[in-house]
Amino acid sequence: MLIHFDSSVPGAYPFSKEQSRALLQFCHRIGATTFTVNFLYVSGEDSEHAAKSFFQRLSVFAVGESILENIYGDGFRRQACWALTDESIDAILTEIAGNLLAYNVLCIPEDWLFYVGDAIILQVVSHEQEATLRLSDAQYADFTKLKIPHKVGPPQWSGLPELPLRKNRAS
Repeated sequence: MLIHFDSSVPGAYPFSKEQSRALLQFCHRIGATTFTVNFLYVSGEDSEHAAKSFFQRLSVFAVGESILENIYGDGFRRQACWALTDESIDAILTEIAGNLLAYNVLCIPEDWLFYVGDAIILQVVSHEQEATLRLSDAQYADFTKLKIPHKVGPPQWSGLPELPLRKNRAS
């Protein structure tokens, strides 16, 4: 099942620091152990320094590369990833000032993906300021206890399929 958070969901945008922390801790509790993230920048400008500084701060959580589900729902590819831990959750919240849906191109990281095994469980599409959570029925029942406003179904813009497309799993 897919559920989503965006500006059309009353109380879900922007995420409070407590909502962001609760969502990331929930993902970790149900098995998310790694994440990926992007940071757009322009070579030779301040944004390049900001991106390099961000990835340097994140380096303590680096776990190398893994074959992971691709954000576009078109299979799997090798990607750099970082460990999702209580400490990295704190670091993520610091980088985004507590709002998991935060977006400020060239200034802060964006497009966070959180994985259980090699499959995406949480996709945050920063430029659309929306997120999608992929859950089983049992996980959804547990998630509702967090009382984070959401809607059932996919969001308007991002295209995370209900199940990973495993036909193109690259090595």
